[in-house]
Amino acid sequence: MNCDLIAPLYWWIEKLGLGRTLERRRRWFLPQLVNSRRALVLGDGDGRFLRELLHRNSHLRADYVDPSKRMLELAQGRAGTSQVTYLHADALTVQFPRGEYDLIATHFFFDCFDGQALDVLIANIAKASTPGAQWVVSEFCVNSFRARVLVRALYLFFRITTGLKVRKLSDHRPSMRLHGFRMIGASHSAGGLVVSELWER
Repeated sequence: MNCDLIAPLYWWIEKLGLGRTLERRRRWFLPQLVNSRRALVLGDGDGRFLRELLHRNSHLRADYVDPSKRMLELAQGRAGTSQVTYLHADALTVQFPRGEYDLIATHFFFDCFDGQALDVLIANIAKASTPGAQWVVSEFCVNSFRARVLVRALYLFFRITTGLKVRKLSDHRPSMRLHGFRMIGASHSAGGLVVSELWER
């Protein structure tokens, strides 16, 4: 999936589609993340969450990974480079350092992977996390007819505009539990369509 084509319009696409719902989900657990020192941020798009995270934590150093060069440029413009290392890469192929990160952030990112790829991704990130690491997740939930219709429409849109091959959501929770994480908080919005989760290793 490469968002170069839609990157300049991403904020407007998100706002027109779901208002500020996704923005609120990304920010929901920010107050609980202020003590982090080393973060891995995956799929944050144009860097809005990253900017807020750094604003609240001036001691944090972050690695930011995205396959879209244009999204990386937008994130750099928002969050700067003094505390962040930007990596233009596919998260599935990155060799993350072992035991490095005490914070992982994946907002609306897991929906880009099928079940098998998601298991591999979570396993690799778990190896890169420290004991006690926090992992903040925002994702869609398919728990109603309305949600199924909307998520299918989103997958169609991103398949056309970014080449995304995945066509349905995979449940990330069993794999996260398998790799030593437990959910310590969750909050839903938009009638249960989207959820923010906070996990701890």
